[in-house]
Amino acid sequence: MKRVAVFACFLLLAGQVKAAPVDDALAAYDKFFAAFTTDNHDEITTFFAPEAQFYGTNSTEVVTTREGIRKYFMGALSGTRGATKATQFDKTALALSDTVVAIAGKWQSERTQNGSMTTAGPSRSTVVMQKRGDQWLIVQFHNSPTPKPPAATPAVVSK
Repeated sequence: MKRVAVFACFLLLAGQVKAAPVDDALAAYDKFFAAFTTDNHDEITTFFAPEAQFYGTNSTEVVTTREGIRKYFMGALSGTRGATKATQFDKTALALSDTVVAIAGKWQSERTQNGSMTTAGPSRSTVVMQKRGDQWLIVQFHNSPTPKPPAATPAVVSK
């Protein structure tokens, strides 16, 4: 019985060790989303590794430098866009190792401008986070519009 209790404790601890990278990576990704709603392009850029692969919603080519990512966000998030809120949903994460976590999910943004609210999305995103030192950084980022579901096919009535 004592061996069973020790083994059960070992399994519980092993499960907690596996969850830690996912929890830490998700917490870092949530901080990115909080920064996303600001116009602080320099802060947003700090969440990316220097050589990250980046496909923003409107990117025509993959961006592979922090400066390129900064320029993307300067164009995408600047101007008179009003108050912005970004909402994540359907988020899931998979630990690929103790230092690499893949995250996939959907999100949308809401902007109030001139008294009118506009919703963009939902968009889908895939992100790979890597722990470097004590910091989780985005090393791969892809965002695109969620396709509309196919139209329902009318039932064929046989005679």
